[in-house]
Amino acid sequence: MKAAHLLLFFICICFSSSLSAQSDLNLIVRGRILTEKGEGLPAYVQIHELSKGAIADWDGSFTISGLRPGNYHFHFTHMGFRSVTKTITLEQEDREIEVQMAESAITLQSLTIEANPFKNGPVEQSQSIEVVDRDYIEKNNTGTFANALEKLPGISTINTGVGISKPVIRGMSFNRIMVNDRGIKQEGQQWGADHGLEIDPFDVDRVEVIKGPASLIYGSDGMAGVINISPGSLPAEGNLRGHLISSYRTNNNMWGNTAMVEGNENDMVFRARFTAQDFNDYRVPTDQFVYAGYVLPVYDNRLKNTAGRERHFSVMGGVRKDWGKSTFTVSQFNQKAGIFTGAVGIPNSYNLRHNGDNSNIEFPRQDNMHLKMISNTTVQLNKNWLEIDLGYQKNRRLEESLPHAHGIGPNPEGTLALGLFLNTYTANVRYNQHLNESHQSIIGFQSSYMENRHTGFEFLLPAFKSLQGGFFYFHEYRWKDNFILNAGIRGDGAQHRIEEHLQPIYDRLNPTGEYEQRNPQIDRNFFNVSGSTGLSWIINHENNLKINLGSSYRIPTPIELSTNGIHHGNFRHEIGNPNLDSERSYQADLNYSHAKKNLLIGISPFFGYYDGYIYLAPTGLFSTIPGASTMWEYRQNDAVFMGGEVKAEWVVFPNFNLSLAGEYIYNLNLDSGLPLPLTPPFSILTGAEYKLPTISHIFNNGYIFVEYRHVSRQDRVDRNERVTPGYGLVEAGLGWNMEFRNQPIKFQISGQNLTNTYYFNHLSRYRLLNLPEQGRNISVSLKIPFDIKN
Repeated sequence: MKAAHLLLFFICICFSSSLSAQSDLNLIVRGRILTEKGEGLPAYVQIHELSKGAIADWDGSFTISGLRPGNYHFHFTHMGFRSVTKTITLEQEDREIEVQMAESAITLQSLTIEANPFKNGPVEQSQSIEVVDRDYIEKNNTGTFANALEKLPGISTINTGVGISKPVIRGMSFNRIMVNDRGIKQEGQQWGADHGLEIDPFDVDRVEVIKGPASLIYGSDGMAGVINISPGSLPAEGNLRGHLISSYRTNNNMWGNTAMVEGNENDMVFRARFTAQDFNDYRVPTDQFVYAGYVLPVYDNRLKNTAGRERHFSVMGGVRKDWGKSTFTVSQFNQKAGIFTGAVGIPNSYNLRHNGDNSNIEFPRQDNMHLKMISNTTVQLNKNWLEIDLGYQKNRRLEESLPHAHGIGPNPEGTLALGLFLNTYTANVRYNQHLNESHQSIIGFQSSYMENRHTGFEFLLPAFKSLQGGFFYFHEYRWKDNFILNAGIRGDGAQHRIEEHLQPIYDRLNPTGEYEQRNPQIDRNFFNVSGSTGLSWIINHENNLKINLGSSYRIPTPIELSTNGIHHGNFRHEIGNPNLDSERSYQADLNYSHAKKNLLIGISPFFGYYDGYIYLAPTGLFSTIPGASTMWEYRQNDAVFMGGEVKAEWVVFPNFNLSLAGEYIYNLNLDSGLPLPLTPPFSILTGAEYKLPTISHIFNNGYIFVEYRHVSRQDRVDRNERVTPGYGLVEAGLGWNMEFRNQPIKFQISGQNLTNTYYFNHLSRYRLLNLPEQGRNISVSLKIPFDIKN
């Protein structure tokens, strides 16, 4: 399997190189970009397939040369205007085009959709998609990538302290959400609440969140949604530039620093980044908490052993030619983070006593490393495009702690409680075919091979090998310019080979020669067929209606089939079920948006019926493992999910706007009649922002904002799940650009939980210990962009 993937890498590179000798026909696209009043607009023009672009002159004129005959997706963007996407077909002669852009004071509405299979505009796809750029992520960066997305409607996070978080879309997380980084699905140990998403928050330029079923294009784990992380545009020819960002957070003394440099010389491109983050134990607005009826101390309002250290890097190199582009990226995420001392075993006053060093990372702790090697190639074949994404990932997760009662025997591993090592090989191929002005299609193939092994003095997950692959066909029909239909079908197969695990039985640390079977050998094969259809009706310039219907599936994971051990991240003994079948869902999404120059209103209701929904349920029994808690097992029951999101943005007068984002999720286990666990409560975020007037070139692009989040009481809970009271949070901030000796500088300051509110996050891991979330925090960020050559 490894040899096959390496061979595929080699063939791809050789194939790409050979294309450079093809036709040298040099075609030109000339055009003019105009406002609705017919005035020229200096907008940015980019060809998606080549990451090649130009900035129009002040009269709106632009020229892009060096093109072959073929079909190209042109993106036109400019601040204060809605984006425009056009498919341009080149035959054997040059083309001249004219593009009109409408004014819009709504920032996020002006962003294009690039991860959409057909690269068309923000209103033409049938699914609900949220798009954010680097400016948004930098403004909302609170230390992790997932937390930066929380302000989008329908998005929540499961947190473990302040350094570990994972995204939740419409009440679903773990293996029901796909995170794609540069076209490759992020594969780690994402099945645990205490397993964070190994993504450097500074190394993200653009995010597109697809809400709702996306299994057709992306695969089994896209049942709840997909988060696509896209790299920034390739630098223009002759450019050498970069930036430095430094940030500080007062609550846990977090220092974050990152440096990036990128360049393009004769269409040979490169980009490199290094990030370092260090943080201390974080503060909470209390000096005690109650667990199992005991009142326990929180010394100096700091949770002991929640400090951490992170070191990340990424390096990209590639080539951009008239035949397409090819890049190769190597990145590595490294994090060592403490786990609150009372979160492993039973908390008591003795092990909560502070040692006086808030930066020390003691036991228990986790040490995570995620290495990725990704090849992205886009090749022009006649008039169509072939996209090839290849990836290798190595995920190493080490959970360290002092030996305790439910260890499985003598301890040659020292303090290594659990070591999980996952290798993943991925290959995705898509052929994009533009048939005519009304029809275009995609044929795709995806495959992945995973191999997991384990070590440590505890047992949770056995060694396994998993092979998955699928084919899909997706077609778009433009019945009229304002009415777009799409439909597709997909077939997938999977094979899990899970090894039997026999645990030696000891008597006073001496082996008895007997064994206990923790899980049997499991050989399971799966095959699924799914399909979806949707439409986008652009009723007029201001109104857009989208409908998406689909049948999705999800293949049970090895952890759901075979786990049998203490999962400290969830405070329970988890037991897998080797007889689980694939989940099947029937989902419907509707999205209506009304957008004017100064007003945006969007409503997105959804409904889903799940046949054989897989979840963890309490058995009502205590674990037979010493020092453990209750036993939970994976079960399957039918369930329904329904709810919706609403968002609005109103520019009341120039430079002043109000915003609103709300979400509600209702689910029900149809067999038990109870809600499903870890359901986000109703939440609404309101905000106001004022753009400060420009004083001079020394002080410009200033803004000030204030936001209030109301979260309702969550009393729709599963059996043995605590009710969580409602709460309200206040956040505010300001920022501006300035120049110091001709050097541009971007400064931002913001405060979270400014009222130091004592509250519980229903999705937080520490909610199970009755521990509140972090208290008041002030964040400061300084960004220094620089040009070495332009």
